[in-house]
Amino acid sequence: MAKTGAFEALREFSASREQFLFSEFAASFNPVIRRSDLLISLLPELSQLHLGWRKENGDYIISPLPRATTLSPPVEILQRIETHLQRSVVSDNLQRLIEDYIGQKTGKEWNDPVILQRIRAAIMQQKGQYWKEGRPRKIGYRKGYAVFAYLAYHAPVYLTQFRHLLVMLTRDLLLPTQMRILDVGTGPGVVPLAITDFARDLPSFRAEIFALERSDQFLDAYRYLVQRYSEGMKSLTLHPPLEADLRDVGSLLLPTSLDLIVMQNVINEQVSESKEERAAIISTFSRLLAPGGCLLIAEPADLANSTQLRATVNAALGPELRLHSPCTCIWGGRCHSDTCWSFIEQSPVQPTRIMRALSRRDEAFRFQNTDIKYSYAVLVKDRRRRHPSNLPTRAPFTSLSALPKYTGKRVNVIGSVMSGDLGDRRTHVFLFCDGTPSRPAYAILPHHAITPDNRSLLSAPYASILELRQVLVRLNRKHQTFNLLLSRTSQARPRVPWEENYSSQ
Repeated sequence: MAKTGAFEALREFSASREQFLFSEFAASFNPVIRRSDLLISLLPELSQLHLGWRKENGDYIISPLPRATTLSPPVEILQRIETHLQRSVVSDNLQRLIEDYIGQKTGKEWNDPVILQRIRAAIMQQKGQYWKEGRPRKIGYRKGYAVFAYLAYHAPVYLTQFRHLLVMLTRDLLLPTQMRILDVGTGPGVVPLAITDFARDLPSFRAEIFALERSDQFLDAYRYLVQRYSEGMKSLTLHPPLEADLRDVGSLLLPTSLDLIVMQNVINEQVSESKEERAAIISTFSRLLAPGGCLLIAEPADLANSTQLRATVNAALGPELRLHSPCTCIWGGRCHSDTCWSFIEQSPVQPTRIMRALSRRDEAFRFQNTDIKYSYAVLVKDRRRRHPSNLPTRAPFTSLSALPKYTGKRVNVIGSVMSGDLGDRRTHVFLFCDGTPSRPAYAILPHHAITPDNRSLLSAPYASILELRQVLVRLNRKHQTFNLLLSRTSQARPRVPWEENYSSQ
């Protein structure tokens, strides 16, 4: 029977029952169909109804899930977490667990010269695979030393990166106090490890953690590290990770009513299909979100991965899935650019003991991976956005799409700061966007032109909205971009509420 018929039947059946066996529903709906297949097809409806399932005695128990309030810790607690993140130190306990895991798997001390040399070779092999030009990226983590290389070289950055993302989601009021999280392509459990740190810092936070991973070697590391690192954490419930490929999402029995789905550094490594096929995978996963849930995608900041993320997200957007952040379409509508290179940079992570041990004389640049730069997108199924998107009709600003008409003239513009400082000591450069331009625009502030009225550009957080007034429009013909040149008479100021700012103008 059609899925819509099953959806309607389940909705009616569940309305009169607090809890029920799925076999009861299946018998009333279609006694011939296999129960697991029927349940898989109904996962989106279970999520919409905020229902969960658990297997028991060969059957599935369907029951409602508790609805938690929005996680909104005191400002000083979030500030304390962010201050700690500025130091970006991987805990001694986690470093020791990684070292112990390597020792257990190799039968030698983690810093044995032979072990370190093999890890070095695995790191160099992975870097060669990652940056190979002209071929689809294919990175393997299925063998022992490839996993050790990941733990030594990549994990500290990705762990700290996700801790930053958790704080961001909290500040955006997107997380409930009691939540269900699915980490897609979990690897050795970097995201659950970061959630464990987050839960230690916020006693009011509770989470059920589900994970999906295709590599049995990564899952071996996951079971060793995540279970030990979260030991004694009563606020966390860890479900056994599922060994499967994310591309099979439509045929997997996955958790429902999820508050957060995470895809960190997964799409670029595991899905080489077209942007439409990648978007279809994202859309299928999003159907597992509970009302009010969100899906977070994070990718490396290099040009290829960052722009691929934007193209994939644009292809996934539609009536059922919308962009919450980081982009803001100031003039309404949505941005259709597939070539936007936008990323955020955080404080570098401190080298771990393994990184330092791997770095022989003058080789820190090879084996100390400390820079934290990433592109991200937060998707929701409702109309929430980080920033309001509609300007009053009297707002005195020019859209960036109209810049060709104003070349050589001074204008007022409003938009988001979509990069860190891309310039140097003499000239500060920031990607600037309002969701309309057909070609990139950059806010340019020469060092000699900095004044108290325009220096806000230098400290504006990533994706925050600024008003730039009296900036000179110039066309960079070489790169086919627009420059918004600030002078000593220009102003840069954070956006204030529309009603207060323009109601009297």
